[in-house]
Amino acid sequence: MQGVITTKAILQNPIVIIEGFGLRVFINALFADKDATFLDIINECHELDAHKDMASMNLSEIVNQFIGYELKSQEIYTMLSERFSELSDVSAFFKNLARHEEGHAIVLARVRREIERGHYWKESKQIHLDEIKRFDRFMKKAEASVLAGVSLAEALTLVDQLEGSEINIVFENLNKSVDMKSRKRFEKFFVMTSEHIGYCDKQTTAFRKKYAALVNP
Repeated sequence: MQGVITTKAILQNPIVIIEGFGLRVFINALFADKDATFLDIINECHELDAHKDMASMNLSEIVNQFIGYELKSQEIYTMLSERFSELSDVSAFFKNLARHEEGHAIVLARVRREIERGHYWKESKQIHLDEIKRFDRFMKKAEASVLAGVSLAEALTLVDQLEGSEINIVFENLNKSVDMKSRKRFEKFFVMTSEHIGYCDKQTTAFRKKYAALVNP
């Protein structure tokens, strides 16, 4: 199994996986195709589960939307990794960011499960439809620009804009809105917000200095 969480990780941490996603996900992950990702398994199992009620479903829909944004970020960073394949360190940077975003989507998938099981104590007061619509427009514009082709300077600016946007604020807010068992053990698998943003800032600053001739031709 590919992705942030591998079959080996699942076998080494069965209790964390079962607590986080249930026995069905654990079993399906053990027998998954080698090309599948853990997130694929989560989403397949989620489609089979019933929603608890409309109150939790509304918040679940917001989580679903932001899972989609995390995955779209993963796609964008994967495209950028391929775009700058001739610069091995830059390509590796974008590949790492893609893995971070995959991890964030998995975290939100667990948040969604906890919400649907009634294990949440607060809804975000910072999540508004206008913000979601604005961010949706930003993501579509970002994807279009990457597909059209961007320079290194534009790619690094895109990282600044994306990581400085609502996505990390909402991610943190949603993640902390649920009563999650084994939170620390679960989150150790992933690069969480503060470390993720710090990594982005450090690397983009270093690349602007190292590749000054490309960034400022």
